[in-house]
Amino acid sequence: MDLGSSRRYEIELWSSTGLRIADISALAFNRHYVLTRNDAEQLTFSLDLFAFENYCANNLGGTDPKTLIAPYVTDIKVKRNGQYLFGAQVVDVSFDLQQDSSRAGSAGGTGQNYTVSITATGYLNLLKDRYVTKTYIATERTAIATDLITTTQAQTNGSVGITNSGSQYLTTQLSDRTYQLDEVKSKAQELAALSDSPFDFDFSPFKVFRTYAKIGARRQDINLIYGGPLGNVAGFSLDRSAINLYNKIYGIGSGFGTSQLTSTAGDNISQLNYYLREQIQQFNSVLLQPTLDQNTATALNLEKDILELPIVTITGKELPATFLSVGDRIPLKVMGHKWLDNINGLYRIEQIDVSIDENDFENAIKLTFDSYGVNQSE
Repeated sequence: MDLGSSRRYEIELWSSTGLRIADISALAFNRHYVLTRNDAEQLTFSLDLFAFENYCANNLGGTDPKTLIAPYVTDIKVKRNGQYLFGAQVVDVSFDLQQDSSRAGSAGGTGQNYTVSITATGYLNLLKDRYVTKTYIATERTAIATDLITTTQAQTNGSVGITNSGSQYLTTQLSDRTYQLDEVKSKAQELAALSDSPFDFDFSPFKVFRTYAKIGARRQDINLIYGGPLGNVAGFSLDRSAINLYNKIYGIGSGFGTSQLTSTAGDNISQLNYYLREQIQQFNSVLLQPTLDQNTATALNLEKDILELPIVTITGKELPATFLSVGDRIPLKVMGHKWLDNINGLYRIEQIDVSIDENDFENAIKLTFDSYGVNQSE
């Protein structure tokens, strides 16, 4: 049973077995979601306790509300303009029976509000408490990630309903990996981040694991400009930080004493610019020297330069006809500020943080950008 007319955003409840239960779009408020490259989506929204209980009683045949929205049981799928945007699983349901002045008077005319806050996270987090012991020899990297998911779901009671795309991107890089009770989520992320051949991945709203050379697209339909007569950015922030800059990394692998694996990677240019700055990183589960060398080199590439992550705020009015996606590459320009003119260039969207008002309008869209690995001539 659906409630309400057509909306820009729709929030649907689905069972753990893949059955659509209900559309609660008209009941949800305080809606907010975050999409992050190679990480789990985050969704939060609120419900009025009385309104949701009445909906269950009158529109869903008396369904018990606590079975309809239950942590680690209920899936939620979000649509935008009729197209599924992402899926997530409920992880927390919190009740606040104190007065909510922002919606005073909505609870049956009592002047008291009873708010239920829902938190859901994307399907990658179904793998954050799952561990695998397995060895791979000369195996392609995305194939390793795919097989980690297959292996953990093959356990007794282990399936979480994830399937693998039949047309995965292949890096062509062959690697040896030995995992001993290693977490599937973090190991998939580590494989994707290896600097000699990175890749992207996501989960479809229907739990299909997909890999890409680069997720997103080079957007020709939008340019973001802060300041000046052509400015279309509502807010801009930047943290130019060296707090986590290290240009010589000592990687420590498995073993003890003289048998312990070690690897060292350094960057001469960074050392000349910023002095020698060293860091020890532990990779305790790494058993093979080539794997440790890859991990150490990747850590160096990520940490050897000043970190600059511009955050741009726009609203739904500045959006192009096609919605943005993590991984999209967009030009960014800051006008009128010499101190910031090095920012101008092409950036990749690392994170999209969206707040939706009561009228379904995207009143704040925060885009976190990074230029690491971006081809400026694309």
